[in-house]
Amino acid sequence: MEQKILPVYQVVITALLMVLTIKLFPSFYYTFPFKFLIFSLLIFLAFLIAFIAVYSFRKHKTTVNPTKPETTSKIIQTGPYSFSRNPMYLALLIVLIAVGVLCENSLAFVPLPLFVWFITTYQIKPEEKALTKYFGEEYKQYLFNVRRWV
Repeated sequence: MEQKILPVYQVVITALLMVLTIKLFPSFYYTFPFKFLIFSLLIFLAFLIAFIAVYSFRKHKTTVNPTKPETTSKIIQTGPYSFSRNPMYLALLIVLIAVGVLCENSLAFVPLPLFVWFITTYQIKPEEKALTKYFGEEYKQYLFNVRRWV
């Protein structure tokens, strides 16, 4: 699978787009009550999802490396993988939503659909294609039973 930009860099690029957006359009500022509490809860949720997802991979002795799906030894279908095929990417999206809350500018959320589209198109779909090739019907059934994001 040919990777264009690693997911962590995609998060950084999206966060920079969010900051650029709020700098260009400061008039969309609003006051978000309890923004630090909500930000903290979202960050906690994101790290909890990511931690459990990575733990599930380690527990089943398979790779978490998104650039090498061919080294995957098992399809994980428990824990967060029972409600999302991509809980680690979901956790990254939640981090970006938390950043948007912190920005207190409604336009800060505009780059998020671009992030979802980019991750889906250039990361998730190639992974799904590779995993379907390696795991066949078992993975096709998983695709049918569990949604891509949530």
